[in-house]
Amino acid sequence: MQEHILEKLGLSKEEAQIYLFLIKNPKQTISDLSNKLLINRPKLYTILPAMIESGLIGNMLVGKRKYYIAENPDIFNSYFHKIKNDFGVFIPEIKEMYGNNFKKPIFKHLRGKSGMKNIFLDIAYTLSVGDTFYRYSSRRNVTKTSIPNTQWQEYKNLRDKKKLERMVITNDYLNSLKEKKLEKEVVIIPKDFDIFEDNITKLIYANKVAIIDYNTEECFVIESQIFANFERKIFQLLFRFLRNTK
Repeated sequence: MQEHILEKLGLSKEEAQIYLFLIKNPKQTISDLSNKLLINRPKLYTILPAMIESGLIGNMLVGKRKYYIAENPDIFNSYFHKIKNDFGVFIPEIKEMYGNNFKKPIFKHLRGKSGMKNIFLDIAYTLSVGDTFYRYSSRRNVTKTSIPNTQWQEYKNLRDKKKLERMVITNDYLNSLKEKKLEKEVVIIPKDFDIFEDNITKLIYANKVAIIDYNTEECFVIESQIFANFERKIFQLLFRFLRNTK
């Protein structure tokens, strides 16, 4: 157990054995160490000078014989602090590597009404109280494309509880159906530009962009902070333009 702890501090197996042996048995010759620890002498001629240089052991001459002794165990405080300092440099480096790896977009594919429901639930669970999400909505037939009320209610309850703000770009048809709410600001794509009834919804929230194709009931989520920020800027630019052209 003690050897393993010293090895964790950076000592080799033989260095740990030698140090602990000298702690328990002071003043040993190289012959003593070789015979009692079963480490051959040529190897000891390499290990012992390195241990002396690192401050782990010392030596003394008695007559013509050289004896080795263990130094004060406080030396290991410096080993521990060195490891701690090395980790202080190492951890930020690997965290940066980890972060860079996850900067690559993550793509998810969902299907059907359950996929649509999961996207809206993800919005409600991901965002914090008072956050804003952004929505393009170009549906042309609410009856055929809506999620059943029983599945929709969980999202609505959590959305309202968190007081999530919504900014919406939509068509005149959808706007006429929706109840006006303080936490939702809506602008309309002008009819003279496009009727905007493609049956597609795009949602931008947190670090995600979700697309729902009501024509095929296929859904896609792109998870990328950079991509979400880019989409958010475009949305806000268009939103301001449409709001000013009312």
